[in-house]
Amino acid sequence: MPRMPLGCGAHVALSALLCFVSGCATTQSRMSFLGEHYPPRAVDAAVEVFRDGLPDKPFNRIARLDVHLEKTGFVRSRFEDALPELKKQARQAGADAVIEIQEIRSRILETMVYHVTATGVRYVRAP
Repeated sequence: MPRMPLGCGAHVALSALLCFVSGCATTQSRMSFLGEHYPPRAVDAAVEVFRDGLPDKPFNRIARLDVHLEKTGFVRSRFEDALPELKKQARQAGADAVIEIQEIRSRILETMVYHVTATGVRYVRAP
């Protein structure tokens, strides 16, 4: 039976350790309309994000956006990790911008939980 070189076992152990430390990541998201439904916007349409304050243009609140991220191995998520999904949901709702962003962080053992809620808004179009 062939034997593995001594250094090879160390590489296998290191690879297994890296996989364990990097852990798993889960993303869940949900969008719900607040009233009137609008057609989705193009997948590459620009979506403004207002972490503080509100747009200067008149708007209507049209959707609630939720992004829930979980990462194991004590790895924390950042707003930038949730942002692509928030914009995707806003586009699906027909929104032009995202406002009223709220972030909640928690932890379950080694799993770091990050939940973002926001409101998708559509600018009032001139008749």
